[in-house]
Amino acid sequence: MSTVSMLAWQVRRIEEYIDGNITEPIKVTHLCALVNRTPSHFSRTFKRTFGLSPHAYVLRRRIQLAAQLLAQSAMPLSEIALNCGFGDQSHLSNRFREHRGMTPAAWRRATASASTAAGGI
Repeated sequence: MSTVSMLAWQVRRIEEYIDGNITEPIKVTHLCALVNRTPSHFSRTFKRTFGLSPHAYVLRRRIQLAAQLLAQSAMPLSEIALNCGFGDQSHLSNRFREHRGMTPAAWRRATASASTAAGGI
């Protein structure tokens, strides 16, 4: 079995594409085309390089973006969901809870409390 990982330019191109299109559906076939790889080869090297499947990686990036927006804005959860590529607020809430162990609203309260406490020291 080959232990080939993606090259630096391929990683950069994939990350830029995902981050630039996070609000849209991201298909493996599009990612394959960016680095000129077959789907099976792409999936193997992607997982070897990033430690996650393409779908899991995109989901993690969406959750990271949602957490950042929750902490830094008063944007409604429904708007955050759409800005992070989730179909609706429920989908965001379910995935966020799976990854962060709490709902987006609880995360927002916890980060607001933490920043208030840090500012008061």
